[in-house]
Amino acid sequence: MRFPGCLLWSFWLITTASSGAEIYRCAGEFGEVMYSQLPCNAAITIAVPVPESASTPSSAVGLRASERAWLRARAQGRSASRRPARETSTLRETAEARQAYQCRRKRAGLDAVRAKMRRGYKPAQGEKLRRRRRAYEDYLEAFCPG
Repeated sequence: MRFPGCLLWSFWLITTASSGAEIYRCAGEFGEVMYSQLPCNAAITIAVPVPESASTPSSAVGLRASERAWLRARAQGRSASRRPARETSTLRETAEARQAYQCRRKRAGLDAVRAKMRRGYKPAQGEKLRRRRRAYEDYLEAFCPG
């Protein structure tokens, strides 16, 4: 007797939880945004206009004035305390150093795969080793000089 009651109770919970109200976004008479429970083209619509202010960011909508002021002060403090941007030559050197490091790693991986293939491997490993070798060779050919 307990199982059918639980089944009926869970069915009721599922059906009532999924019956949420729909909200329609409509354009008002003067272009203002309005939200309604009825579709926009309905004969009788009861809608509440929602003001959209361009001065407040979307993340600050619904905040008090003191909270908005705190957010502005925090953003200004962060922008003032940021370090100056690095020079482009430094960034280029850093990118080149990273690429050189990646090339060394890929060459080492290729050497390891070739050594494993020379030593011998189980038949099940053959295709995997060949794919890895091809991947390393393709990378080195595409991104690494010499």
